[in-house]
Amino acid sequence: MSNKPSAKAIARLNATTLFPEIKKEIVANPSLFAIRGFFIFNITKKGVPMTEWYILLQGFDSAPVVSQKRPEIPKVKQDEQPIPVAIFQIEDSDLLNFMSGGLTGPRGIVSGKIKIAGAIELAEQLEEIFRKAKGAEKTLAYLEHKRGKSEKAKARL
Repeated sequence: MSNKPSAKAIARLNATTLFPEIKKEIVANPSLFAIRGFFIFNITKKGVPMTEWYILLQGFDSAPVVSQKRPEIPKVKQDEQPIPVAIFQIEDSDLLNFMSGGLTGPRGIVSGKIKIAGAIELAEQLEEIFRKAKGAEKTLAYLEHKRGKSEKAKARL
């Protein structure tokens, strides 16, 4: 018997809906994401690894990548620093709380709800990126829509 989560279980995750929405926001507002960094999100459910999501931002040099498939990191040019990498481990339910602004990065780290490895400075920028992209408002609209509360919430997505 495999320990790998089923496609159905992965499809029910908040992350499966939220990361494509992040991708839409990045494409619609590239100036918000003018940083260079590679974010890896290990999404768990009740402590069990469920899926990974990747966000690769290369400034204005290349199109951003938001995917469940690990993107290829471009080779470093002679006069450039390597792209910093930040790895997050977070419960699916806490991801929703983090993106909605209910769980700040520092509070998540102290409480153990968010584990971060790699470039901490880059990880700190993520919260600012979510704020500029109106992540909290969009996440709350997603929640309202998911719960079937209103068509107005669906329009805000």
